Amino acid sequence: MKLTPKGMRDIAPEDMLVREDVIDKIRSIFKKYGYRPLETPAMEYLETLRAKAGSEADKQIFVLDGGEYGLRFDLTVPLARYASSTDDPKPFKRYAIDVVWRKEEPQRGRFREFYQADVDIVGSSSMRAEAEILSLSRDVCFAFDFKKPKILINNRKILDGIAAKLGVEEQSKTELFRILDKLDKIGEEEVGKLLKEVLGSKAAELLKIIKSKGDNKTKLKLAAKYSEEGAHEIEELIALCDFEVEFDMFLVRGLGYYTGPVFEIKISADMGSIAGGGRYDNLLGVYGQSSPAVGISFGIERLITLISERTKYNKKTSTQVLVSAVKTEFYPNAISAASQLRNGGVAAETDLNERNLRKQFDYANALGIPFVAIIGEREITAKKVTLRDMISGKEETLSLEEVISKINGLSK
Repeated sequence: MKLTPKGMRDIAPEDMLVREDVIDKIRSIFKKYGYRPLETPAMEYLETLRAKAGSEADKQIFVLDGGEYGLRFDLTVPLARYASSTDDPKPFKRYAIDVVWRKEEPQRGRFREFYQADVDIVGSSSMRAEAEILSLSRDVCFAFDFKKPKILINNRKILDGIAAKLGVEEQSKTELFRILDKLDKIGEEEVGKLLKEVLGSKAAELLKIIKSKGDNKTKLKLAAKYSEEGAHEIEELIALCDFEVEFDMFLVRGLGYYTGPVFEIKISADMGSIAGGGRYDNLLGVYGQSSPAVGISFGIERLITLISERTKYNKKTSTQVLVSAVKTEFYPNAISAASQLRNGGVAAETDLNERNLRKQFDYANALGIPFVAIIGEREITAKKVTLRDMISGKEETLSLEEVISKINGLSK
């Protein structure tokens, strides 16, 4: 029997519960900022994916049998296709949380099939859009108790200007950006070696420029020599952020469709970024109606890996109460009680295997269900249940209304 395909895996129920909690929290932040949900197909025409993917991303596309279609490698290209042919009020602010596929070598926190959570703004050329996205990104980090996220920003216009001043040809420029984007994967020393192969003696000069030290103001003064427009946009963006951001000329973002500011969010020194994005004003025009656009994508897998390493999760079920019939003939009463609990907002289940009370307790303990509501002849007569706390072993006789009030109060 074959295992799962390379770079893909089964996600066990207890892991899915953590994943759902993470996604729900991110989704709630997206909604607070006014972003609306959009769902697109898992596969697109191959020509759609290749239109602006660039040679590096093109290698990552899973081409489906027949060669007409491919699995989406991100959620941005499908958005561009959709938004370029619709007349939604501008700015069109959308979020998407879904699976994408990339045919690349798996590594820690990185898989071939994985979830992304994206927000994008279509129809605004103002740096206000970038500032809002960075503010939202900081809120996501705070929501998971990462209090000091490192927010890095750069501008592709500045990088283009540097390449032009060094006399780098267009074809070499694409390769240059691809190499710079590998910094987190292969390290600065290896990046330097690869740059020398492409640029020769110009590699040292390039590294000297983009590795310039100093505060944002100092580095912006240098950047303005290569692109006044790019430096001005970064200066404006920094002014709009009431939190710390770092201008880093080493930051590239590898996809070829970026046209202006780019950014990454880091919360761990040894795992690279957990979110990245930028402005892609020309992408929509490839698919139809042109419009300025900017967005960011959060890597759910990396975020979950970091959260799991820091916090030990032991949640195995969402069930709050197991309703247990002492005898088989009392099972209809258990069904009725469970239904009433659910109507009151309490997650409840019943025993489906006709087990005795002790084995029902074992089941509850195995899944970490915190309470068991016991129903026997005495409870039926009193129109109550015996609620057993599975951690302390304490029992109390309560009405179903009291059980609902108690458990809902504990979950607040």
